[in-house]
Amino acid sequence: MFVVPVVSLLSGAFFYTQALKNAMGAKRWALMGLIMGPFIWPLFNTHKRLMWLKAGRNAGQCSGQFHA
Repeated sequence: MFVVPVVSLLSGAFFYTQALKNAMGAKRWALMGLIMGPFIWPLFNTHKRLMWLKAGRNAGQCSGQFHA
């Protein structure tokens, strides 16, 4: 019974710091970590990868390169 709140708090702190490091919405990910615990890890990784891909696609527009 004591383990669930501790894991929830640690997950919230972990996702907060990871979101800050990856320029994502830190408060949103911390809240989701508090509510859902470590079960949002796949969602977090997917969101991080999509942001990375979107940033790479938009970087080509700034430099004048064309990507199909």
